[in-house]
Amino acid sequence: MQPAARGGGAGGVGATPRTSTRTSLFSMPRFDFCLTPREHVNAVRSNPTLGLCGVPLCSGIHQESELSIVRIPRCDIPRCGQCAVSGDLDLADSLELSLVPEPMAVGSTALQKNLQTAKVVVREVFAELEARCVEEKNQYEESSTVPPRHKLNLWGTYTSKARLQRFAADSIEFVKQNAECRTRLLTTAQLRFLILLQHFIAEDTSDFYRPETQRKHQDSFEGILTDGVNSQLVKDAHRSEFSVEGQSFSLELPQDLDGELHEEQRQTIEKFQTEFVMALETYLLAYCNRRGLSPLGTRRMAQAVTTQMSQAGLANLDRGSQATRYFVGSHGLDQRTAYNLSTMQTPEHGECLKLSILCMKTGFCQYLEKDELLRMPGVDCPKRCKPASYLYQYATLRFMPGPPIDNCESTICTLLDALDEAHIDPAGS
Repeated sequence: MQPAARGGGAGGVGATPRTSTRTSLFSMPRFDFCLTPREHVNAVRSNPTLGLCGVPLCSGIHQESELSIVRIPRCDIPRCGQCAVSGDLDLADSLELSLVPEPMAVGSTALQKNLQTAKVVVREVFAELEARCVEEKNQYEESSTVPPRHKLNLWGTYTSKARLQRFAADSIEFVKQNAECRTRLLTTAQLRFLILLQHFIAEDTSDFYRPETQRKHQDSFEGILTDGVNSQLVKDAHRSEFSVEGQSFSLELPQDLDGELHEEQRQTIEKFQTEFVMALETYLLAYCNRRGLSPLGTRRMAQAVTTQMSQAGLANLDRGSQATRYFVGSHGLDQRTAYNLSTMQTPEHGECLKLSILCMKTGFCQYLEKDELLRMPGVDCPKRCKPASYLYQYATLRFMPGPPIDNCESTICTLLDALDEAHIDPAGS
């Protein structure tokens, strides 16, 4: 069985390489199981400033009088993660909403209810992250194992009350500003997915502005024109589909029985990697030049974007996703991942980068539920499902320059919209 939580595509390769003839996921009509109306998708395809809901991203169309929120003190640097917060307040204190009646506009009822649900979700998710770190730390101590530096930094992040308070406040602010949260009522599962996804992509981005000894990740970077492309993206490039401002890059190699790569296949992959990386770097350099970023600011922007285009972006999609509840069988499985990078214009922020990430699994006929495995450890009884079953994840991220941090322009990464669907149609139902 293959875990549904793993991203990045499958990838057996073999005898004779060929260029993929499959239609790009981003050029295909929207699937019937997607909740987005087709007319909205067509509009988005022709106008990159629109979101999946069909309304302008980051527009003022739904501006209204907001609920006031009791906030903790903040520094002048967004998402620095290093500043001290006065006092060691209880986590719940930073989440209290002052529901003072104020003039309400269209959509504000949904926002108010979403904020109330979000308070509970935020408490739960950060309590879970804290408990997980405490448990892992205790395991290291009990085994007398010396943890690596990035583990220590991770534990320090999620066991610090001050940082947890900041994360909670940022999450509530995100819910207030997100178009989905402002315009329609969301379920607890949907809010959990959005809040966790925004938190992890923001933390990934903030990590590049910390000293290396304080970072929570150990990503390496390389490139041809720069040294800012995530190495994992380069390594896995031939397993996914990419579109850079409409220019498609995809490669499909047939699966060989021995699962080994032959020399001709290695050369084909290396050529594809070189062409793709050069095109991606050229595009990012041109954008950063138009925005007047410094050399270091340009490198940080490239690192932030290409990290979300790698396994890290897929991992962020999985955390909090409904799809991770299932392990799906590998027989007949078609797992496809796609990334679409383009620019978008916004009245407030000018030209920004827009990255869409899509992961879809279809064709499987067996599955396991993770909750059942936890209740009955050691019991591995796959269930059969109909071919119409699927796991589907989609997200649109916006990257833009922010205020300087240590004489370098910061990068701000914001989740614009996302979709998380797990549809398992049991056989015989």
